[in-house]
Amino acid sequence: MIRFRTTSRLAAILLALCLAAALGSCQGKDRDKGSIATADVPDQEFSDFTTLESDSALVRWALKAPVARIYSARKLLVTDNPRIEFFDESGLLASILTSDKGEYNQVTHDLTALGHVVVTSVEGYVLETESLVWVEKLNEIHSEDFVKFTKGPDYVLTGYGLRGDPGLKDVEIKRDVKAILKDEEGLIKEEMDRDTKPGSVRGE
Repeated sequence: MIRFRTTSRLAAILLALCLAAALGSCQGKDRDKGSIATADVPDQEFSDFTTLESDSALVRWALKAPVARIYSARKLLVTDNPRIEFFDESGLLASILTSDKGEYNQVTHDLTALGHVVVTSVEGYVLETESLVWVEKLNEIHSEDFVKFTKGPDYVLTGYGLRGDPGLKDVEIKRDVKAILKDEEGLIKEEMDRDTKPGSVRGE
């Protein structure tokens, strides 16, 4: 498990990552499977759909989608090609998520994204995976799929399983972590590929 906070000092992050990697390996958890209602007939369908969720007058996220469907029996709102904007505690934009499908659970208020999920933070960090869940009560994003975390073309982290904040400032990759740094000419400068035990990586 690798935990890190995104900063500009990527060399310090890689050094700490390698130290954590030397400790050994950790067991992965069973993968959670997302569920998008596709076979049922929706009770309502909307075009150019927009909704948001707020807490104490602050917007936590805003969702826009060309198509949205409501399945009342399942308490689900299902969207095609959603765009979700996440906001921080000051009400400022933190990141933008896009995916093929989206699901909003009207009971738990959790959001699920499936298919070509991309989260881009305002600081330029990019997370790519095939499924992602935003857990409302934790204000965290979670995935058990393969994840790719990048900062430009010269810094890449990959692995399986992830938890962190939607602004990508404090992110934990759980297992099979691989890190690559490239030099100014695009050639691989540093590379690490091994299982890791729980550890933390923080830049300054």
